[in-house]
Amino acid sequence: MVHVYYDLHIHSALSPCADNDMTPNDIVGMALLNGLDIIAITDHNSFSNAASVVNTAKKSRKQAAKELVVLPGIEVSTAEEVHVLCLFSDIESALSFESNLSPRYSNIPNRIDIFGNQVQYNEDDRVIGEVERMLIAPTSISFDDLHQLTHDHDGAFIPAHIDRDSFSVISNLGFLPPHLEINTVEVSSRGFENGFDVKTVNLPTNGNIIFSSDAHQLWSISERKHFLLLPELSAKAAIDFLC
Repeated sequence: MVHVYYDLHIHSALSPCADNDMTPNDIVGMALLNGLDIIAITDHNSFSNAASVVNTAKKSRKQAAKELVVLPGIEVSTAEEVHVLCLFSDIESALSFESNLSPRYSNIPNRIDIFGNQVQYNEDDRVIGEVERMLIAPTSISFDDLHQLTHDHDGAFIPAHIDRDSFSVISNLGFLPPHLEINTVEVSSRGFENGFDVKTVNLPTNGNIIFSSDAHQLWSISERKHFLLLPELSAKAAIDFLC
């Protein structure tokens, strides 16, 4: 077994609330500098920059002595406005998942003057476009249906920042639905520091709690602090553990 240091909640510049320097190369570079082994790109309601970050990490292995695994992910806002991380082992699974989710996206146009840019980058950090729909708007898919869709595509379903008083399953639904098989939840860094009482969460005995940064700026990306105990450093091993 190996200790795999992680940050599984990172936004690129695609997310309107993230800095424009959250580019594929800058994210990968900072993750490597911080000694991380695995990260996840989790923009709001879109995978548009996920492949670029995955490919950037693959290219960096030829130059850096350290390997960085990138999980393509997404932070979905459900119809109940609960934020959920949906993580996948490869970009093909992620895009197959999105093909089923995309009809549930909101078509409200983004207001750049209010919410900021939603920038798409290639793996050379060149701007290749912007997403016009408002990515932070909630989708029309329910929490339960998103759980099913994620598992149908072999992804990890992780309720995000459950300690927060907004956009969390605890704040918006009042509880972790006991009829769903949820094996991993995320507690924010601040919740961890404040001693959030995880006993209030109805996790299975062998359930997992992860602590990620929810980084919107480079300086927020986690350092080598929290780890998963995995049989190997690989995307599949991480997803199998989180599921």
